[in-house]
Amino acid sequence: DGVGVLKAFWEQKGIDKRSMNIFDGSGLSPEDRITTSTMARILQSASSQPWFGDFYESLPVYNDMKMKSGSINSVQAYAGFQTHEGRQLCFAIMVNNYSGTGSAIREKMFRLLNELK
Repeated sequence: DGVGVLKAFWEQKGIDKRSMNIFDGSGLSPEDRITTSTMARILQSASSQPWFGDFYESLPVYNDMKMKSGSINSVQAYAGFQTHEGRQLCFAIMVNNYSGTGSAIREKMFRLLNELK
């Protein structure tokens, strides 16, 4: 059971498995859920792993920040890392059920993310 293995892995890292619902592992199911706090804690945990350098380098750059974007059915999310004053910060931001265009919500989210720079 891949989903069970994934939940157990993160639970061993101190992540509360009740703060996420992993239905199929792809992140595309309407049943998949994760809080932004949990996503940030996962990124923080990942930053101390031996494989973190490869993971970090695999992240695309959006808005001059290393982060991954995600969107599905009126949900837009970004999670990643930004270095500010020599300190690496991890973040996760998500907007659900927004009205308006995707580009308008992205612009507003980037304005907020710019505060981390």
